[in-house]
Amino acid sequence: MRGPRLRGYLRGIGLWTPAHPSFESWCAAGMPEDFAGTPEQAASARPPAELLHPRLRRRTSVFTRATVTALEAAIQQGGASLDDVRIVLVSSFGEIETTVELLAQLADPHGPVSPTKFHNSVHNTATGYMSIASGNHREATALAGGPHNLEIATLELLAGLAIDGGDAVLIIAEEALPDPFARPDADPTFAIAVHFAAEPAGDRHPSSLDIRIGLDGLAWEPDPAEDLPLEGLPSMIPSSYALLLGAGRLATIEGAPTQVVILGAHGDPSVEMRWILTLVRRS
Repeated sequence: MRGPRLRGYLRGIGLWTPAHPSFESWCAAGMPEDFAGTPEQAASARPPAELLHPRLRRRTSVFTRATVTALEAAIQQGGASLDDVRIVLVSSFGEIETTVELLAQLADPHGPVSPTKFHNSVHNTATGYMSIASGNHREATALAGGPHNLEIATLELLAGLAIDGGDAVLIIAEEALPDPFARPDADPTFAIAVHFAAEPAGDRHPSSLDIRIGLDGLAWEPDPAEDLPLEGLPSMIPSSYALLLGAGRLATIEGAPTQVVILGAHGDPSVEMRWILTLVRRS
């Protein structure tokens, strides 16, 4: 059984985490799986988000500033124009810190409720600020798919490239859950931006990405040793790290072979076939 195939050409990657402020620094550190860093790094880290005017930047969360910082890096590396890219942002909790602050204000019968907090608490806050700051009038989509975040966002992005062409950026981001919802199985704050184009652009961008559902000619067969029951909060770290690792190897290791990235929530009974991303070095 052969699944549908969509293709995009990988142009650039941006990354911001408290431990690694750029994709290049993450590669230089040995491509570690730890995105969180130390508590001191998490407390003091400030994404620069230079695209945003200082007055806008002061009003935004770490989540929004991290996504903007990653977007800027991916676009700069890929050579596209910020005012003419389609943006797909995926996150389980989005502006969770701002939302919790707003809930605390609502719980106080004598306290004021900030209208700024309200309009900054929606799931597409970050894409709105990106559009305003860059003058971008292209489509911008903000999604939440729980354990299937990366699949639905990648499908949304590559399907859009197949229909409209041009350039698009996939942003995968999360913000650490604040008190009273903080828990050890939650993702740390991070943002990854991946710039894709519908057409290849010569030797400067030697990688392409294919997506297909299932394996070539085969339905996905679960591995009992790999697939455990879903427990705890859904995490984007495993699939996101696999995508970053594959791209990092293609970018830094001479002659690196094709990198295969397996997506999907382990143990999910609704998944009949595993989604496969294949990063291919173009020659």
